Amino acid sequence: MSVEGTPDTEIDDVLTLSRELTEGDSLIKGQIRLYDVDSDEETLESDAKRFYDRTLLTGGLEDSMKRLRDTLNGEDNIRIHEMYGPYGTGKSHQMVAMYHAFKSPDAVADWAEDRIEGLGDALPRDALPIVVSLQKEQYDYLWEPLFEQLDYEPDEDEYAEGGYPTIDVIKDAVGDRTVAFFMDELEDFFQSLKGRREGANKGFLQALLETTSRPDTELYAIISVLREGSDVHDILSRQQ
Repeated sequence: MSVEGTPDTEIDDVLTLSRELTEGDSLIKGQIRLYDVDSDEETLESDAKRFYDRTLLTGGLEDSMKRLRDTLNGEDNIRIHEMYGPYGTGKSHQMVAMYHAFKSPDAVADWAEDRIEGLGDALPRDALPIVVSLQKEQYDYLWEPLFEQLDYEPDEDEYAEGGYPTIDVIKDAVGDRTVAFFMDELEDFFQSLKGRREGANKGFLQALLETTSRPDTELYAIISVLREGSDVHDILSRQQ
């Protein structure tokens, strides 16, 4: 019903209500979690189109997407993306957005149209994103989830007495694929390490980051860091 002198307009004529508003509170997501991107349940993170419909193009996300585009086009060689900041600063949201750039390029292309020129055309259509969230599942060594998803079996006897997979081993595992390795909030994991595990994981992270700079390997590392001064941040700073 319209008031005299006003147009007879309904809310549906000017707005499209999201499912969160039309289907109830159970769909409202108060916190974005990277590990939910491959959840068996229906989550905001696992639905690329729905996720991007609710994603604001912030300055940080725009910079990351442009860097990714430029690297894929051969105009840059930066394959390390660091999301830095305390809790609540949007690191996980940005990491999920980067994940779908590799997992769901068509959804990203639709979202980025008229926002980031050339991104949709640059994104690979056969990339393999791999997520390790150590708050959900613990591993002895960082290379375990990476090699597991790559279906690569290193010679474990070689590391029984110490050491870690080298750059050449990582390159062999990646092969000719485009691989994006997502590591979420590694500080707490490193703080819990002692002895051989600590040295091996630090060494592997350094080797992994150095592998990203090799022109013959399409390996990307996307890492979230909570605070400066941690072991992870120190390794990232050296790599920078």
